[in-house]
Amino acid sequence: MSEDWEKLAGEKGEDVTQGRFKRAWKLGSMGARVTASSMINKVGNRLIPGGPEKREEALKKALEKNAGMAVEVLGQLKGASMKIGQLLSADPEMLPEEFSSVLSSLQRDAPPMTYITVRDQIEAALDRPLEAVFSYFDPEPLGAASLGQVHRARLEDGQDVAVKVQYPGVADAFESDLKTLKSVLVYARAVMDKERLEAYLAEIRRIMTDELDYTNEAANLERFQEILKDQDNVISPKPFMEWTRPTVLVMEYMEGEKLDIALEAIDEEDRRREILTRWVALFSWMFHEQMELHADPHPGNFLLGENDELVLLDFGCVKSYEPEFADGFLDVLDAVWQDDRQRAVEGFLKLGFGSKKVTAENLDPDLLAEYNAIVLAPFLSTEPFEFADWAPARDGKLFMMKHPSFFRLAPPPDALSYMRVLSGIKGLLAKMDAKIAVAPMAVETARRRGRLTDDPKVFDRD
Repeated sequence: MSEDWEKLAGEKGEDVTQGRFKRAWKLGSMGARVTASSMINKVGNRLIPGGPEKREEALKKALEKNAGMAVEVLGQLKGASMKIGQLLSADPEMLPEEFSSVLSSLQRDAPPMTYITVRDQIEAALDRPLEAVFSYFDPEPLGAASLGQVHRARLEDGQDVAVKVQYPGVADAFESDLKTLKSVLVYARAVMDKERLEAYLAEIRRIMTDELDYTNEAANLERFQEILKDQDNVISPKPFMEWTRPTVLVMEYMEGEKLDIALEAIDEEDRRREILTRWVALFSWMFHEQMELHADPHPGNFLLGENDELVLLDFGCVKSYEPEFADGFLDVLDAVWQDDRQRAVEGFLKLGFGSKKVTAENLDPDLLAEYNAIVLAPFLSTEPFEFADWAPARDGKLFMMKHPSFFRLAPPPDALSYMRVLSGIKGLLAKMDAKIAVAPMAVETARRRGRLTDDPKVFDRD
């Protein structure tokens, strides 16, 4: 049987680049090429005749070319390298549109590894031939991501399963990848400040430490079977612990279509809005009422089932929080809703925002109110909010350029995953041109948690 599967697989797929020197050389070469190309285009663009439109078109093509180089290399290397690309493309506002649209291909379908590599990885992990475990194994992957790829299969008892197989060498190389990427990601530094890039690299290290052990993800899946059991129209796969190892995860096969693709195919605006509202409410419920957050919110990790149920996949990164921390964000929102500016200052500091130099005495409450009006805009009106028109990173950065002291109001380490989730949610809502009233949802959550002191005064301005 395995020979037939191998024949079906043909010569498709790519070998994963292993070895620290080879990976560092590829990353370094990519960084040098992209940086040189960017500098040449910046200079050469000024010499292009034909006015601003011609120069803008030339810049667009240059950005697409540079993004194409990055996707090719990051897709081949996978691991930490590819995770960087996914994170950079998670929020369309973070990068120029041309760069983001090409990098976003890493969110959906990365170049898969060869079937022979897949088979070798499974047999080494399970210490037995592939056909001793599976009565059928599809050589074509369902999807390929940063750390591994997923294949459809069937166990000997007839159970349809999805098998997640880790790329060889990823665990050994990820620290080296991170160090190399830190020194060569000049193209990202052109559009993202150093502090944010450092925070993302630190977050990737934590995420990958968890994700590289698939037994950790299997334990998360088991726990969320219980957490989600009373949630309507929300499901997740159950793991098969007997066949799960650090580099191989066997779980229930789930039917559905990738969430963003499914939403794009839906013509009825009300139906799309209802699905997206449930998706947002699910994250709010996890964080504020379960204190456990599925911390990898890109659309490829969610399916839309036949009856519009939300299917949650990829539980490699789940972040747990103390109730005081999750409630602290509701306290800040309540202070903003009540226009209690000094309490908003104290709320941010209590959560751990800012450096040691930021205190309640030197953080101007009126300036913070201006900043909150930018970054908390969706929560300041009961009307449906147009997420496609909201650019908090851009407008927040412009605000900080006028008020440099606000650069010190950096989030605490525990908030990085939460901020990443917010960015991912905002990215999909913007991409779908969503108009959703999220403020009433937040008010009801604060009321249930006992964090609402009064009816929000800011809504009187609607």
